Amino acid sequence: MGFPSPAADYADKPISLDELCIKTPHATYFMKCPDHCPSAGVLKDALLVIDSSKRPVHGSVVVASLCGEFVLRRLLTMPVPCLAKLENYDDVTLADEETGFEIFGVVTHVVNDMTMSEFDDNPCI
Repeated sequence: MGFPSPAADYADKPISLDELCIKTPHATYFMKCPDHCPSAGVLKDALLVIDSSKRPVHGSVVVASLCGEFVLRRLLTMPVPCLAKLENYDDVTLADEETGFEIFGVVTHVVNDMTMSEFDDNPCI
């Protein structure tokens, strides 16, 4: 038997992506992003962590059902509720009877593959 290491007092527990990203397991979903939205920090084929129990607020990045398909948009609640494309705030969908969008969940985390953007002209950097 030896003496305990003095560094043992400073040891952290291992990092768990489950603990970091999944707050409500029964309401957490994963989705690959088909689009490239660098201004929102989302690269093509990024893994999105979506929490359907989280209440969206003004400015939340959400996954919504719009015209029968899931889309990634930013929720704007003022002056009227609408969904804006992440790369173009001028392109919005208003909440009315015709479009009838429904918010599925709030994007809480984005996991990007940074090796895919090494040689791109990336506006994020």
